[in-house]
Amino acid sequence: METIIELLDKFGPAVLVPLGGFAVVGILAQWSLYDKCGLKGIDCIIPIKNVITFLKIMGRPAFHSAFVIVPPPIILGAFLFLENPALQYGVAALFFIPWAFFMIKVYIELCQSFGHYKFTDYILCVAFNGFYVLHLGLSYGEKYKGPVYGKNEEAIDSQVKSQLA
Repeated sequence: METIIELLDKFGPAVLVPLGGFAVVGILAQWSLYDKCGLKGIDCIIPIKNVITFLKIMGRPAFHSAFVIVPPPIILGAFLFLENPALQYGVAALFFIPWAFFMIKVYIELCQSFGHYKFTDYILCVAFNGFYVLHLGLSYGEKYKGPVYGKNEEAIDSQVKSQLA
């Protein structure tokens, strides 16, 4: 918390302008993505409903939202409230590594839900996820193919082969 206050003291309120811009772009991206998938766009500004709706695009159940929401506060709390650096990094790694793998899997499923099965699509989606979501939501050529979570590998492989043919 002190670093945030120091940052605001150092740069002044001007640091809030780009952060506000990123927030607006993020809301626009998710709203358009939800509309394209046949879901309510307003859900993107309701905090927990946002995560549940986003995971619904991939076909994931609502309880998976706990895997997205719970680890970041624990990681932050480890750095704020634990005094031993080894313990801080240990707790942070214990929660960050599985969380990061889960989030990568979710974004790969997002690509697959729109019919993107190339490795470069996966890299772009994971590296530039906010902008990739904006691209999926605003481009007219992108069509939502449906959820992929829970489908077996054979169904996904046949979908890939039909697209390549």
